[in-house]
Amino acid sequence: MKNIILFIYLLSYVFIGFSQNPKIIDTLEIHNQIKSYGIDEKNLDFKYHFFSDIIFLNDSTLLYNPNSTLHLFKIHLGDIPRVSKISKETHSGHNYNRHLFLYDDILYSYGGQGLFNSFPDLLYFDYSTKDWIIKEIKNYPFDAQKVLNSWKIGNKIIVLLSTFSEIETAKLDTKLQLSFGEINLDNFEYIQKRNFTSTTQELLFQSGLGFFRGNYIYDSDLYSLHGYYQEYGNIKYRIFDKKLASFQRTTELDKLKPVNGFSYIYIRDSTICYRDQHGKIEYLDVDLGKTLHSKDYFKLYKSKSKIISPYYIISIIIIICIVIFYFIKWKKASYLNSLTDTSKQEIFIIENKLKNLKPKIITKEQLDDLLEISHHTYETTKTKRSEIISIINKNTKIKITRVRKQNDKRFFDYKIS
Repeated sequence: MKNIILFIYLLSYVFIGFSQNPKIIDTLEIHNQIKSYGIDEKNLDFKYHFFSDIIFLNDSTLLYNPNSTLHLFKIHLGDIPRVSKISKETHSGHNYNRHLFLYDDILYSYGGQGLFNSFPDLLYFDYSTKDWIIKEIKNYPFDAQKVLNSWKIGNKIIVLLSTFSEIETAKLDTKLQLSFGEINLDNFEYIQKRNFTSTTQELLFQSGLGFFRGNYIYDSDLYSLHGYYQEYGNIKYRIFDKKLASFQRTTELDKLKPVNGFSYIYIRDSTICYRDQHGKIEYLDVDLGKTLHSKDYFKLYKSKSKIISPYYIISIIIIICIVIFYFIKWKKASYLNSLTDTSKQEIFIIENKLKNLKPKIITKEQLDDLLEISHHTYETTKTKRSEIISIINKNTKIKITRVRKQNDKRFFDYKIS
């Protein structure tokens, strides 16, 4: 029994280890098998773009879509890799530098550039028909011209689009009309976050294409690693943090060497794994090393105006209400303090009389008697009545309001509340 448990444990360990380390990619053998399909070598550009054109279905199976083409191959890795062509397309497409990704086991190709035109749409590969099909996106800008930058995180594609402009030039200082937003991959709806104008210089694009993805790409849930081939077989690597939208060069990335398939670089969680020619793996945390250069795309694409928290607004409103409340209370207190003791006493007596009448409607004559002003002349009584009502309403909890008589709308009674 113990031996069986030990065997199961070792077996699970083998599979866990296997899933953490993609198999060797024999690019020479893969290239030879692909050439057997009679595809023009110039269209493949295998040497410079193979590692940016592959997507891992799992650790032993790749999908390969050569840049600038609609060809699609499935590659089973092993001691001798097996290549099969699963698309029926034979012509090239406007998809150079497109964003290739998987979602729910479906392969998508987003954007891209042709010789003369850009392609701003989203394609998906239909395994049953072996065709690439355009996916309709709700609320997508009808005048979208080019996908300048995009990355997938979770169930969304974050995207920067250039839209139609009457002036189209290649100059870096030309103002472009731009739309920044996201595409939900569950309901395929575009939500625009910001519409603005800017230049390629201000947006720090790497090329006229927008964000150039590089010659080597490894994409994980939270990060993508981009490699750019240099002279004499060298390569420079950059790491892209999808949550922060931060594209960085670090001192540790500069130490990484080129790969050829036997050697390889991949990402697990927040760890970069480098496998050398002999299968030895070195581990590097993505945050390790000094940042030599960084581009923050959110700062470039999002509105520069400050977003005020609703809690902040509510707090300000509450504070204003409290201030107004205490100001009114202070005004009442200061007014009462300015009265003589006799006047204060009279107000207090009137307030107590009126309390006993709440709520009630009384006549003008009854009110004058209650205020003890009926013995004055008509004009004096009218003036004093108005003054006392104002004092009562402003400085006590009693309110005296005029209401029209029910039987004669020309005259008023007084409501005590």
